[in-house]
Amino acid sequence: MVPFVRFYSASTSKISLTAQVYPIEKEAISEKEVDEWLSAIKDLKRGKIAVESETEVYLNQLANPEPFLSEKFEPSEEQLAQLDAFADKKIPLKSDPLVDNLTNLIMRHGKKSQARKVVSRALYIIYLKTRSDPVEILRETLDKLGPLVITKTVLTGYAKNMVVPFPLNERQRNRYAINWILDGSKNKKSPNMSVRLAEEILSAYEGKSSGYDKKAQMHKLAMQQRAYIQL
Repeated sequence: MVPFVRFYSASTSKISLTAQVYPIEKEAISEKEVDEWLSAIKDLKRGKIAVESETEVYLNQLANPEPFLSEKFEPSEEQLAQLDAFADKKIPLKSDPLVDNLTNLIMRHGKKSQARKVVSRALYIIYLKTRSDPVEILRETLDKLGPLVITKTVLTGYAKNMVVPFPLNERQRNRYAINWILDGSKNKKSPNMSVRLAEEILSAYEGKSSGYDKKAQMHKLAMQQRAYIQL
């Protein structure tokens, strides 16, 4: 009969007392050793207290691991140095809200996985062209392109209504900027949407997007109606 093969890790960690009593680095276990294990298990189940053989000592320690679990972990100097290096680092989010917002505005007919693929490929193209963090480039682009104010018509109940400027929050500004980027990407020549999106983001990052004209028109109208700002 082929002996049972025991696979073990080749790590150089300190061997515990259990492994010293019954070495776990054995490459194979014979039938005789298996019979000894089964016999020792039966004896311990019957309530045998005085352990005699190495197998019984090993199994008794497995059944009572408390002394080994109480050992305190002492980190090495290298582990302490790594802990100090990452002490001030923040845990990154599972997903960036800005990228999720862009994905949701691109998504059509509920196909979110397809929209994610388009966005991830576009960000990768941006990285290849700039060798910089594409998410940070996207964030800077939306910050530059997004408008600060919008004008709304307020009914006064008289013959003439008022056009009142209202400030936009960050999410609203990003939404306008993303929609302008998507509109500009439609005029690109590439048949691939990821390529068109990456090119338009880079154009907006360099200040060449047509969305800046729309932003200027919104700000100009708001300046003309600044007398009706409601504080």
